[in-house]
Amino acid sequence: MNSLLYAKRWKSLVVHETSEIKMKRKIILSVVAAILISGCEQETMTSSNTEHDLAEQSTTFDSTPDKPMSIVEQKNAQHWDDGRIYITEHNYISYQNNNGKPKYYVFKAKEWPREDLNNKSSYDLPRVVFRWDNGEGETDDYYERKDKVWSIKTDGTDLRLVADEFDGSVRAMRMSPNNRYLALGYWADSGVHKVIKDLKTGEYIDLGKEYGFPNFLWSETSDYLYFFENRKTYKYNIQEKSITEVDVQFNKDSVIYDGKRFVVNKHGVAVYNEGNNKLLYSVSVDLNSKQLEKFVFKEKGISPGGKYAWGESSEYRFLIDVNNRKIYQEKIDLSKPGDYEMLNILSLDAKFARSGGSAQVFLFSLDEEKRIKKSQVWKQIGTGHSATESSLYNAFANNGSFEK
Repeated sequence: MNSLLYAKRWKSLVVHETSEIKMKRKIILSVVAAILISGCEQETMTSSNTEHDLAEQSTTFDSTPDKPMSIVEQKNAQHWDDGRIYITEHNYISYQNNNGKPKYYVFKAKEWPREDLNNKSSYDLPRVVFRWDNGEGETDDYYERKDKVWSIKTDGTDLRLVADEFDGSVRAMRMSPNNRYLALGYWADSGVHKVIKDLKTGEYIDLGKEYGFPNFLWSETSDYLYFFENRKTYKYNIQEKSITEVDVQFNKDSVIYDGKRFVVNKHGVAVYNEGNNKLLYSVSVDLNSKQLEKFVFKEKGISPGGKYAWGESSEYRFLIDVNNRKIYQEKIDLSKPGDYEMLNILSLDAKFARSGGSAQVFLFSLDEEKRIKKSQVWKQIGTGHSATESSLYNAFANNGSFEK
C-alpha cells in the first residue's frame, strides 16, 4: 500500500495546533534555524580565541562598518511564501505548519553538511541512514540525480550527507554500531558492489561485486561484518582486513547483541549463540497451522537489542516479544489503521517505531503491549524522486527514544 493511502488513513490522528501554539513554535523555530545555519558553517574556534575576538569586537564596534551580508543571509532576508530558510546558497528547509517538522530541499548536495563523527550534537538521538536521489526530476545534473546515502535524526532534524563517491543504485545499507563504518551495497553495470566506507578516513574497502542481494550484519563491537557474495556468506575482519567464508544464518532484519544473533525469518525469530553459532531457541507463529502460508512475513523489522521483532504477512501483523517468547497479532483491516501497522523500524525497547520509507515519515509512540497509541506524520523531503532503504543506527542514544 502506498504512503498516500496510509497518510489518508492516519489523517484523523494528527492533532492540529491552535494559533497561539503556532506563534510560539514560529518563534522557537526561528531560533533553531539560526543555530542550524551557524552550525553548518562548521567553525572550529577555541574558547580563548572566542573571548579575544569578542573583546576586540566590543572595542571596535562603533568604528567598524557593517559586514556585507552573505548570500544565505540575503536570501533569508527576503520574504518567501513557503517560509523557507536557506541553509546554503542553493538548499533550504521549510517547516510544516501542522507539526513544525523540517522538510528538506537539496538542489546542490555538495554544499550540504556531511556526516561528522566529531559533532557530538549529531548523536544525541538515534539516527536513520537512507538512500535519496535528491535531484531527480529537478535537474539534468547527473551527480544530483544519482543515488546518495544520507542520514537524519529519528525526530526529522539534522540531515547529513554520508556517501556520494560511488555510482550506482543503492540496494542495502547498514551503519556499524560505533557509527564509524557504512556497509553499502549498490548495483552498477559491472555488478552488485559491496563496500565499506570508513567515515573517519574516507577510505572505501571493496568486498566484492558478484550479483545477488547484498545483505549486511555488523558485530555489536563493530570489529567484523557478515555479508553475502555470490550466494555465499562471508566475514570481514576490520583489524585484520581479511575475508573468510562462514556458515552463518542472517538477513537484513538481524542484529547481534549480548553474545546472541537474532534473525527474523519468514515465520518468527531465531536466536543463535554468536560464539559457537548454535541455535538457542526460536519464537514463531503456529507452524502446524493449515493456514501457514497466510502467516509468511512479507515485511519485517527488529529492535536494536533483539528484544522485539515485527512482521507483516498478506493477512496478519505480528509483534514478537522475543525475551518472553510472546506474540501479539492482528488481522489486517484496510478500512482502518492497525495497532501494529508500519512498525518497520523499532526503537531499543519498542517504545517508538518509524515506517520504512524516508520520503514521508510515520513516527509512532507505542504502549506497553506495543500497540500504536500516538502518531505523527510528515513529509521529510521536498526534492528527488524517492527516499528508501532506511535502517537505524546510533540506536542506544537518548536511551533509545526517538524524540527528546
